[in-house]
Amino acid sequence: MLKYGFATALLLTACSHTAAPSGTPVDAATSVDSTVTGCKLAKLAFTQAQGCANDGRVEFCIPNATSAVAAVTGIASDITCAAGGGRAGCLATPNLLLCSKPTTFPAHCEATHGALNAATWATLCQLADLPMVTQIVATIFE
Repeated sequence: MLKYGFATALLLTACSHTAAPSGTPVDAATSVDSTVTGCKLAKLAFTQAQGCANDGRVEFCIPNATSAVAAVTGIASDITCAAGGGRAGCLATPNLLLCSKPTTFPAHCEATHGALNAATWATLCQLADLPMVTQIVATIFE
């Protein structure tokens, strides 16, 4: 019984962190568990393991307001926002901006088209936590 208690404690300790230094391998199965990260997974159209299976970005819509742009760029300074629809469908609702966040290797991904690193996953979870962000999707150019 002691053996299982130690293993459980070790697992809970390892899973309680939502971010790790960039480039640190993370077990995608535990990092996408909403009970562990507190991440609003329903707003993410991908898992951490699939997070870099895109054309180098993920995108989302926000209200066309200076305060909204400041809120998202305060979370990640590499986010850009402009008028447009994109995969996120920002043109479907008036007065929305299309924002994108890079997901490039090695800065954000563990491998090209692989999993997001823990720090980038934590950033996307912070963005998903904002009430104004309704969905974050992969950017795939056709």
